[in-house]
Amino acid sequence: MDKKPTILFIAIIPPAYSPYMAASYGMARTFDLLPHKHSVLSLVAWLRETHCEGYYVWVDSADSEGLATIEKAIELSEPHAVGFSLVTEEMMSHYEIIKLLKERHPELPIIVGGPHVTAMPEHTLERFPLIDIVCVGEGERTLTEVLTRIAAGQPIPFLFDALGIALRNESGTIVVTPPRDKIKDINILPDPAYDLIYDPDAPPDERSAFPLVCSYGCYFHCTFCSVEHGNYRCLRPEKVVERMHRAQRKFGVEYFAIRDSFWPPLPEWLDRFCNEIERRRMKVKFHFQTRAGALRQEHFERLKKIGAQAIAIGVEAGDPEILKSIKKGITVDMARKTVAALNDAGIFSIAFFIFGNKGEHHRTVQASIDLAEEMNPSIVFYHVLHPLPGAEAFDSLPESQREWWMSGKLPSICELTVRDLDRLAHEAFIRYPLRWDYLKRHVLGGRLSPEFRRIARHIYLLHLRKYVLGTAERFQPVRGAIGTVKSALGR
Repeated sequence: MDKKPTILFIAIIPPAYSPYMAASYGMARTFDLLPHKHSVLSLVAWLRETHCEGYYVWVDSADSEGLATIEKAIELSEPHAVGFSLVTEEMMSHYEIIKLLKERHPELPIIVGGPHVTAMPEHTLERFPLIDIVCVGEGERTLTEVLTRIAAGQPIPFLFDALGIALRNESGTIVVTPPRDKIKDINILPDPAYDLIYDPDAPPDERSAFPLVCSYGCYFHCTFCSVEHGNYRCLRPEKVVERMHRAQRKFGVEYFAIRDSFWPPLPEWLDRFCNEIERRRMKVKFHFQTRAGALRQEHFERLKKIGAQAIAIGVEAGDPEILKSIKKGITVDMARKTVAALNDAGIFSIAFFIFGNKGEHHRTVQASIDLAEEMNPSIVFYHVLHPLPGAEAFDSLPESQREWWMSGKLPSICELTVRDLDRLAHEAFIRYPLRWDYLKRHVLGGRLSPEFRRIARHIYLLHLRKYVLGTAERFQPVRGAIGTVKSALGR
């Protein structure tokens, strides 16, 4: 029997991956977009339903050890192609792997997808000549067709009639084919291929969080976001619970990271989701990101009861005019009420802010810092804007700065420099928990569980140490001693 059309997906995942330093705060799991890509698990599950096959290997870096791991995976899977699902910040590091692969396996086509290349298909093929095919948009049906035709021996230039891709034709000209119709009902999609990240010798434990996505597209049009705007579709709540239940039974999964841009889709959807969890008497834990104003305290109380551990909201700005300009679709008062409801429900609350949106200056940044301290969530993260391809903010960049991610030199689209924004974000982040209101609400009082109260205490003590050391460093006589202390403490 002929081998099924097969693809090997590759990713670089540093072992200490956690942009929000979750491990440093005593969190067992990373409360972020987890490193394992749900897109890969979903694509492989779809391929298997369509008589194809997919595998997944991840390495720490594009070094000799990482390459040896990839070579072993190629030997075992014998793929017809190699695939990458990429965001902007990953392009350069993953292209290093692509260059090494092409040296050793020039016959293996390289297929890439993801939000970055979807936004820049021609640029991707122009600037990264070793990439053979770009899948534009949702990849399930496109990848099945492309992989099947490659496995049948069809040369890549002759795939020009496949919808939803970019490639080079026989003359080397880049061709972007017409878009493929979206999947109208995503309830037809199979469960993610969790077996790809399940290790029977190291089953899920307190550090494991399995990714789960309940929707495609987005209702909203935030200017900083490269997620597809519009064409929102979601799974039925009963379908989501059934998917979680099967993962529990088959793989022993206890904890899910719900990775939708916002969740739940609607309060009515959430009621059905909670009803189904309770009907099945499931014991499950999860975290997610919601929108300010989408849920009320009674929703958060019920969510905590069925297993919600942490809930994040993207506030992004404390200045009302900036909120309007970035098309966030919320108000400052909605953010206040949502965080208050989370705190009153005893759920670990996370708030995200972005410094550097168009029109920002010192006063608007300070408004964000002031709002964060007024709302008093369990932790706040301040980020500097990355103008991502596909986002409206990217259009504000002059042509000379539109390849910033290739040079690693992040540009600013406001009057403050990136260096200023970084400094303000770092200082605000360190100072945030060093307030009596924080101690009173999250460490000494409030309704957090003992586990999360310990985390809040850890946050306070860690930031206090960083603040004291940082302040002492300003004095020349003790600067050398502080450097020694830092080394000893492993800061």
